[in-house]
Amino acid sequence: MTADKELSALVAEYSALRRKLHQHPEIGLETIETVSLVKSKLGEYGIQHEDIGVNSLVAKINKGTGDATVAFRVDMDGLEMSEVNDFAHKSRVEGRMHACGHDGHCTSLLAFAALLQNMEFNGTVLLLFQSGEEGYEGALRVIEDAFFTKYKVDHIFGYHTIPGVETGKIVVHKGACMSSEDRIDIQITGKSGHASMPHVCNEPFAAVADIIKGLQSIVVRKIPSHERGVVSITQVHGGTLRNGIPDSVMIQGNVRTNNVAVQDLIEDNVRNIVSGVSTMYGVEAELEYDRKHPVLVNSEPDLAINAARRAVGDANVITDMESSMAAEDFAFFMEHTKGCYVWIGNGKDSAPLHNSRFDYNDDILPVVLGFFSEVVREIL
Repeated sequence: MTADKELSALVAEYSALRRKLHQHPEIGLETIETVSLVKSKLGEYGIQHEDIGVNSLVAKINKGTGDATVAFRVDMDGLEMSEVNDFAHKSRVEGRMHACGHDGHCTSLLAFAALLQNMEFNGTVLLLFQSGEEGYEGALRVIEDAFFTKYKVDHIFGYHTIPGVETGKIVVHKGACMSSEDRIDIQITGKSGHASMPHVCNEPFAAVADIIKGLQSIVVRKIPSHERGVVSITQVHGGTLRNGIPDSVMIQGNVRTNNVAVQDLIEDNVRNIVSGVSTMYGVEAELEYDRKHPVLVNSEPDLAINAARRAVGDANVITDMESSMAAEDFAFFMEHTKGCYVWIGNGKDSAPLHNSRFDYNDDILPVVLGFFSEVVREIL
């Protein structure tokens, strides 16, 4: 069989497997059946593997005598949302679907494992299948399980499919690729009472209104205009009666930026606003400011660009796209070693990520395999 026919057969096999995964999405850290499928396929090739973190898995392939190690990481978990597509491989699990392409990420790395069997290189390739990317800290569970102690990881690479970008194109960011994510919880406590007698109460909503107004002004008034930042208030909870003033109100929000200095600036301003407004109104304020995800900063973009150009040609490599304001727990791996996270086009007409009509485009599998292969050739 020629190389082209072998690749076509591989793409057909793993596209079918991807559609099977799409029908059976699993959530968070509970990727039990997905991991079982991954283990089964790795076993067919005799690839050694072990559990790591919580329902995550790492496979190891050694060739030659080289001592360099490159890791490739993909995610596997779906989302708690209902799919409205009507194709044959739509989700069979009510209220769950693969709306972020993790079914394709997972099967593309399995296909790469198959491809590596006949590929020459000199060193070690690690294949990391991670659970719990969608807010469940799956990457941290892997790291806490001594991933970087058990394995000498010199480089790590990952990717995400991206709607709105043509298939066959690869996006590489120099520096910041994805945003940090900070979570804000503010509890404002005053004194409850009847709505007809606010003068004998200490009404928390007035303070809440000014706090929200102040937080919404941070990006416009405090962040330099050439920088990027987002402060979003996403939930306000307080009160149960139409005619009653509550004791307390909870504000929850989300902060994004692609610059650590801006992240520091925003946090300082959030703290100052909450403290100042609560003092002015004579209410108590409890603020929890949780830096949930760090900025994802690519440390080896040139290596990724070179690999991408060899895989898809110069004209199909994009290096000037603005970084994403979404967050990605791959950023935690990048705090421990060198590497790069890239985007691979899912098609101009693709539904957005986290949309009930999204589907991973199987036509991009050869692009992923080509890029990963060129990274291995570049390093090993």
